[in-house]
Amino acid sequence: MADMMEKYIELRHKQAEEEMEREREATKQVDEFSIKKCISVLGTMKEPSPEENAQAFDVFEDAQNREIFISADPIFF
Repeated sequence: MADMMEKYIELRHKQAEEEMEREREATKQVDEFSIKKCISVLGTMKEPSPEENAQAFDVFEDAQNREIFISADPIFF
């Protein structure tokens, strides 16, 4: 019985470590494609009009759009 409990505790410990790693990766990805970073990249591009800025800020609300924007080849801009 004690052996079973020990194995169960080891299993739960491993599951907790894996969950923490997934959370760290998710946080890392959020930071990599943050709104702040998108705005910074937008600032390095040719001077956008106020309308383009407003549209960009709306687009940056979606995480997938931010990832696409940061990952896109600069020749598209």
